[in-house]
Amino acid sequence: MNNKETVKIELSDNLISLWEDNDESKYSELERELHNSDELIMFLCRYQKDRWEAESIDHIEVEPTKLHISYTINFFSGCKDLDKDDDATISVDYKINTTAGEIEIIGDPIPEERSTFEEF
Repeated sequence: MNNKETVKIELSDNLISLWEDNDESKYSELERELHNSDELIMFLCRYQKDRWEAESIDHIEVEPTKLHISYTINFFSGCKDLDKDDDATISVDYKINTTAGEIEIIGDPIPEERSTFEEF
């Protein structure tokens, strides 16, 4: 199965205006909006295996068509594995749809062994 993982996230009118005007600050504003996005956290959780989940976004580097995201992961119970590095990174593509006022984030397919949607 080679389907890409995607998520669409609504953006503020202010950010859409910056994007339409090709304002220099559009990338930093996009980073700020996505940094606090619950939808982006849920998208990142899809890439964690077993009972691990994305907890918070640490940093987002925004390029014209790519996002490089660093984030913290933990066990569903909130416990940390002291032998494991508690952060992860991912690079994803994105498209801004100014008409719909949203960003579509496109990630690689999730390998079967990394799915969090298995039965416990």
